[in-house]
Amino acid sequence: MTARRSIDRYALFGESPRPIAPEFLHIEPISVRSSLYEWQIAAHAHPGIFQLLLLEAGSGVLVSDGVEVTLVPVSLVALPSGCVHEFHFAPDAEGWVLSIAADLLNDARVGSLCDASRLAAGAMRSAMLEGSGALAGRLSWLLADLAAGLEQGRSGMLANALVAELGMVLALADEELGRAAKARAPSRRDDLAARFKAQVELHFCDGWSVSRYASALGTTGPTLTRCCREVLLRSPGEVVLDRILLQAMRGLTYSTASVAQIAASLGFADPAYFARFFKARTGMTAGVFRHQRAWFGDVTALPLSGDAA
Repeated sequence: MTARRSIDRYALFGESPRPIAPEFLHIEPISVRSSLYEWQIAAHAHPGIFQLLLLEAGSGVLVSDGVEVTLVPVSLVALPSGCVHEFHFAPDAEGWVLSIAADLLNDARVGSLCDASRLAAGAMRSAMLEGSGALAGRLSWLLADLAAGLEQGRSGMLANALVAELGMVLALADEELGRAAKARAPSRRDDLAARFKAQVELHFCDGWSVSRYASALGTTGPTLTRCCREVLLRSPGEVVLDRILLQAMRGLTYSTASVAQIAASLGFADPAYFARFFKARTGMTAGVFRHQRAWFGDVTALPLSGDAA
């Protein structure tokens, strides 16, 4: 298996890592990107991005964290943020790859249609769909229509119609993947990683230490650290800092609060320290980030607490 230290991190495969906008949504045919790399997609991860793949034609092999899955029509695969995976496609492979900001899965509009947190947690999941069945046909149509809607271009927040269609895709995928996984109990490390991420959602602004998270989860700091490095590819502290950064990006994008107010809401007593933290992790100042995210539109007065969508 590829050594962890050599794993590449991308936004989309082959593209440089960058901060993921909270409403990032992208879809493309499998052939579009795979054909550029001779149908071999090397081991990599997408921090901050959840992916859903539907193979409708041809064949391939998926390797994710040492688990190998043969892909034949019609295969459905869910790849949570940060999981290491690689593909080896046949030249006739076709279908769809849907890439979604992990934060978008928490959008209240998506949440009203499905529990996307189950898709986002743990390791890779896959299922075989009946090629001529209704579910495969519905997913194929929805993904094609979603691609057509995104091709028309967009700015600002995702339109309700697109979010509703995305929610339908995720709901159908979650239902089918859940059925396929019933016979397979999740590993202990995947369960611990999922529970840790849930605790981070509750306490990322509270300044909890790794040992306190471990105590709340009924484990030890070293065990939690090993689990996070294996499943999430980051230390527990990095997971918390990533979540704080995401919330800072939300505040800068969606609210009119000052940088100092955003810093205080995230537990930074010193705005200057927050400014250094933000620039070190994004490569730009908070002010420049806010200016560059103007395309989201004039969305004001949203709360800065953990559940702001």
